[in-house]
Amino acid sequence: MGELIVFGVPGAAIIVALVELAKRYGLNTRWAVLLAVGLGIALAVVVHLAQVQPQVAVWAQVVLGGLLLGLSASGLYSGGKAMTSREEKSR
Repeated sequence: MGELIVFGVPGAAIIVALVELAKRYGLNTRWAVLLAVGLGIALAVVVHLAQVQPQVAVWAQVVLGGLLLGLSASGLYSGGKAMTSREEKSR
């Protein structure tokens, strides 16, 4: 259960970001909850496999870390882009 807690916090952030991304690309909002539940189940399966097979734990950490870094970078990029466009409009 400790593994689920370790993966749960970043996993929840990743699920929220992926669902929002899917909605931006045309996912009907009524399917968003189903997608979030499916992604949550998939994450729980990966966490369970990580407990059974240590090799899976290494790859799960790599993939989750990469997703978090990518999502953080894209948020930083879009935030910076929004800030620069506001500055240009005010000039």
